[in-house]
Amino acid sequence: MESALSLQVTLAPQAPILEAQAASPLPIKVSVHNAAEWPVTILRWGSPLDPQAGVLGVFEVSDTTDQRKLSLPTIMVSRKLPASEADLVEIRAGETLDLTVKLPVPGLEKGHDYAVRAQGTWHAVWPTELSSITTSQLKDNGGANRGDFRSNESHVKIE
Repeated sequence: MESALSLQVTLAPQAPILEAQAASPLPIKVSVHNAAEWPVTILRWGSPLDPQAGVLGVFEVSDTTDQRKLSLPTIMVSRKLPASEADLVEIRAGETLDLTVKLPVPGLEKGHDYAVRAQGTWHAVWPTELSSITTSQLKDNGGANRGDFRSNESHVKIE
């Protein structure tokens, strides 16, 4: 799905998982596409690109068999400011970044179908390449845009 920032977050269709015990952590394939005609540099924090995205509340999982939202373990993270270059990722114009996020989802049941969605806020997106971001911009997110993201739903069945 596209945000106002021309960034699209898409979750890939999931193959059936054969055993509920093997489903935690649940691997979710995520793609972030830059639909703009210029590169963007993204602050990873609190997004699907965050290395800790699986436990930050970025993803929601619903049991479509029982029509209930599952409670996922989440943590609060203190971040050292300003962000460092390691906290940023560049996606060139028209390109897609693919990754797999592992969600710790307790209590998945055999024979149930689950829907997964990512949603949240891009906290800082600069319409330029990573090498152009200055230390000053990192201190106050100067020149960066903010915006919400919401992915499609991806479904997985536990067999």
